Amino acid sequence: MNPASILAGAADGLLPVGQDCEIPSVDWWISSRCNLACDFCYGPVPRKDPIERREAILAALRHCSAPVVTFCGGEPLLVRKVDQYAAALAAQGKFTVLNTNGSLLRKRLGLGFELTFAMVGISVDGSTEAIHRAMRGSSADLGEALLAAEIVARDPGTRLKLGTVVSNVNRDDLLSIARIVRDLRPDIWRLYQYSSRGAQNFGQQRHQLPEKEFQNLADQATAVAAPVPTARSSEAQTVGCFIVDPDGNVLQPVGGDYAYRGNCLTEPLDDIWNKIPARSAIMANKRWLSILTSRT
Repeated sequence: MNPASILAGAADGLLPVGQDCEIPSVDWWISSRCNLACDFCYGPVPRKDPIERREAILAALRHCSAPVVTFCGGEPLLVRKVDQYAAALAAQGKFTVLNTNGSLLRKRLGLGFELTFAMVGISVDGSTEAIHRAMRGSSADLGEALLAAEIVARDPGTRLKLGTVVSNVNRDDLLSIARIVRDLRPDIWRLYQYSSRGAQNFGQQRHQLPEKEFQNLADQATAVAAPVPTARSSEAQTVGCFIVDPDGNVLQPVGGDYAYRGNCLTEPLDDIWNKIPARSAIMANKRWLSILTSRT
């Protein structure tokens, strides 16, 4: 993805431009590659990543005001040094989150990978292998994802987040997923309404789900999963992300694509942040991260 191919649209500004405030968090698309091919993917288009830029992006993240950096993509566990990058940010006092589909975590741990993250998020999109694969494709492995979640839950230094994309495909299974979540007792369960955003998001016809239905389903699932805390994100709230892609481009979801806001290799992240619209929307969407920043 490059600036020329990114929509330059704008969202409604909710804070006056020039009013400085801390970046609540940064989502780092550290890799565009993935071991799965979900047809609801709203991440980067897979390609040969410019890995030579990662150290400079890491430096930009170290020096920005964001207290939280989330490693996502793509599948971040395909990056050999991702745990080392997280450790470098933790050494600067930042909280790090790993978002993974979970299928590679046990293998990586067996090869010396370390849980240097404050939180690990694992995707659980079905209560059975069939439904999980209906969401994430034939290569998805629910058993591995659940085993990975159990490993993280046992680690005293790492919090567990479970994430579920809610769509028309798994809507009738959501309460069964909620029972699995209740038994695993993560620190947080994130519920995401299916979003049609992204160049490789081919599943609109299968996945589309009205917001009112999503909210009703989320209400029911929250009750079943209790006392596990839940945090939902509707399609209307997905503007609330501040993203750095593999090239260092800073992106913000707008409409059906991503608006280009600058590049962290040529301009400090805080300067870019303080010029973009809809910062209040991003801060609101990231409030759930207070479970990290309010407890040390």
